Amino acid sequence: MKQFREHINTKIKEHELICKLARHAYSEYNIKKDRNDFFSRIKQINADQLFLDISNNPNMNVVILTIDCLRDSQLSYNQYYRDTTPFIDSIKGSKFKAITSACWTYPSVASILTGLYPHNHGAILTGKLKNVENPLKLTKIKNDKLTLFELFYILGYRIYFRTAIDVAFYPLKGRVIPSKIPDIHHNNAEDLLDDLKRWISKRGNKPFFAYVQLGDLHEPLNPPAGFRDFFGEVKNCPNINSWDFKRREEQIGGRFQEYKENRITLYDNALKYVDYSIEGFYSFLKNSGLIDSTILIITADHGEEFWEHARLEAKNFYDPRGFCGVGHGHNVFNELIEVPLILSNPKLPNKKYDKLVSTTDISPTILDLLEVKHKLSFDGVNVFKSSEKRALINEATGYGYEKKALYIGGFKLIYSKHDEIAWVFDLKKDPEEKNPITDDELVRIFINKLNKMLTAKEALKVLR
Repeated sequence: MKQFREHINTKIKEHELICKLARHAYSEYNIKKDRNDFFSRIKQINADQLFLDISNNPNMNVVILTIDCLRDSQLSYNQYYRDTTPFIDSIKGSKFKAITSACWTYPSVASILTGLYPHNHGAILTGKLKNVENPLKLTKIKNDKLTLFELFYILGYRIYFRTAIDVAFYPLKGRVIPSKIPDIHHNNAEDLLDDLKRWISKRGNKPFFAYVQLGDLHEPLNPPAGFRDFFGEVKNCPNINSWDFKRREEQIGGRFQEYKENRITLYDNALKYVDYSIEGFYSFLKNSGLIDSTILIITADHGEEFWEHARLEAKNFYDPRGFCGVGHGHNVFNELIEVPLILSNPKLPNKKYDKLVSTTDISPTILDLLEVKHKLSFDGVNVFKSSEKRALINEATGYGYEKKALYIGGFKLIYSKHDEIAWVFDLKKDPEEKNPITDDELVRIFINKLNKMLTAKEALKVLR
């Protein structure tokens, strides 16, 4: 029996080695293919046809740190009751509350890097009834749309891309040279930012554009030992690192309340760790003499729900998984789509703005700050020139029927045609979105406005 067990263990180890070598070879193949696809696209891009003026030779570096699943309400500078982000609070720069373009990663990252809403950039999950777990229905960024990686390469920049969340890479295949192939294992913030530091140190004299997607707030939550119990001991509840109590009938009683409190605490502890890691990266920029020549942008692709709207979701919205109130991708309430947008550089205003902006504003704002002349078309605008009365959209959900949100002047529409939901919220009187207004005339005005915005640039029929 002992010899048999030893034989089985030997075969398992041999099998693991073969699998490891196969995965490495496949990763190398994909990196080479992505590189070839990227340069093939670059050869087809004509800067003159885009009216892209590359004579200015901008030399400011740009770094975008996207923190997956970071909800704006959880930052301590927003009067959250825990001191979750003391370093981010202290960063000198311009702070905004942004409405992300989508409530999950795939379309949202594409919007950050194209300046377009999902119905215009095209990277969405198609179908009437959506389920992210069916990746065959994902569509790519349209060929005639450019990403910031392509634009910066044309402008003579070194470019860097790294993500802890593989879904952030999917819409970008062939549109960026990955610094390392995304790993399904969640590299922590220090690992990713240390790799970025090494790359910056070796980059040469060229200016650089770097995009990093941090995954520490995405399930499974595994902050390092020094942070796991930062705001108090997290009890070892079953599935505490992932999700539990996902169905409405489970969300009652003492076990649920204990789990909920500990799950939120664990999220806050992970956020504290992310804040600490960003502080280390900022110190690197400062010690390297790069602060004055770098625009640092901190944002998120979407937020996260902790059961705030579980009752409303269970009663009014269909989810093919039967879930409500947890995670992201399934709805357009504020905790899922309000994210921070911070732009830091000594030349930028050190101010917290009250107006809402969009994550589609990131691309056009960067190009304006670099004084790059172009005639590219964006849904976003320069955040410093945006109007407080401007209408903003969130769309392209990942689960259930398509849901959209429209923000105008303190009011918000949530519209899901196939769920037969059309609600307007007065966010000043009802910031927690608990009491929808169902006045037919008011709702019709908002739906008409939404439809006009969606059809302004040949919106995809699947999103209507």
